[in-house]
Amino acid sequence: MNTGLTVESFASYPSGGRALAISQLDALRRIPAALLPVFLVELKVYDWRFPVEQREIVDRLEFAGSHPEALKGFRGIRLPENLGCGNGLQDPQRLLGQVSAYLWSSMQMDAYRAAADHFVGLYDAAAKPELPAIPRLVMICVGQDAKPPDGPMFAKLRSSGQMQTNVRAEGATDALLHTLRRRSQADGAPYSTWYIDGGSPYPGAAGQGVTSVFYPALAPLNQRILAEIESCIKAGSGPEVLQRDLAELAQQAPSANDPAPDPRLWHFSVSLLTEGSGTQIFSTTFVQWAAREVLRRARPTTLLARFAPRQREKPFNAMVASAESTNDLDPAGSLIDAEMSAYYAYLELMSLPHSDSSAFLVWFEGQSQALVAGPGVPAGTVSHASTTISDLLARVSA
Repeated sequence: MNTGLTVESFASYPSGGRALAISQLDALRRIPAALLPVFLVELKVYDWRFPVEQREIVDRLEFAGSHPEALKGFRGIRLPENLGCGNGLQDPQRLLGQVSAYLWSSMQMDAYRAAADHFVGLYDAAAKPELPAIPRLVMICVGQDAKPPDGPMFAKLRSSGQMQTNVRAEGATDALLHTLRRRSQADGAPYSTWYIDGGSPYPGAAGQGVTSVFYPALAPLNQRILAEIESCIKAGSGPEVLQRDLAELAQQAPSANDPAPDPRLWHFSVSLLTEGSGTQIFSTTFVQWAAREVLRRARPTTLLARFAPRQREKPFNAMVASAESTNDLDPAGSLIDAEMSAYYAYLELMSLPHSDSSAFLVWFEGQSQALVAGPGVPAGTVSHASTTISDLLARVSA
């Protein structure tokens, strides 16, 4: 029993996490010391998590408190007194790192992983994934300003959907935006409909229940992060120092020059630019990571992700210095990035609960090639019939 945990232990936590910790205090006291930092981290950031994540945090806490047999593997793991919860409550992320380092040094990491697998297995068996309000739909636009390649498009996706070779581009933008807004109204839940763009977004796409993340709009925040990276490079600091500095930046409030969305969206944007590898430099990497994180964390019913040309690859320091420049873009390389990213987005979509009802569309923007996948679509086939994006969306979209 972690008898040192009291109501006052969580006085510095944001209001939602503090209230949850107090309501689940008995459950927290029963969690072994080796596992407790994981729950403390979740409580510390609870207020900034999306609704589906908040429900899962509550469910895991309640499960841990009511299923002591699920925690038995953690009880055999020994920690030194200086890693007790009393010393790490205010900075649980740092405590979690210290516990992880000690588990490696004391050769207990294998036992910890076995205990975690046991807990997760029992929790997953008991959990009942929530049915989405409407079947999920992911729409991906790739290849902006790029010439069609010599080889076939969407090779990795063809076995999962139907390739379309004769798509007429007229009305495509209106069809995508109409589908986005219509489905936003049909679902209505916060953070259920998303639009991510690596460049200038479609006019009129923001608002009306659509949660938007646009790479250019995050330029002030990105410049702060790039300045931090440059400072560490010039000082010869190691990755641990940079990781610590970026983690501290993530805890700061937005400045007057930064976009000012709701707290959840602000902290989500910070996490994209501080935790993703290359998201600060390449717009294509940003869109790929953002789409992956939105699907993994928010589990929306509708997502539109649009790739824009990224800067051309150069030596790392040069790319950091010119991350905001649009003078040397690489549409052909960006198309390769985006095509692979579309495949990753499809895999992420298929990993979500009730994926058998989900639908997927990827379109070579402005060109005649697209691919659709979903219920009723014959996988591994090719269609040469004349069609439009509106027609394709009507086939797969609820």
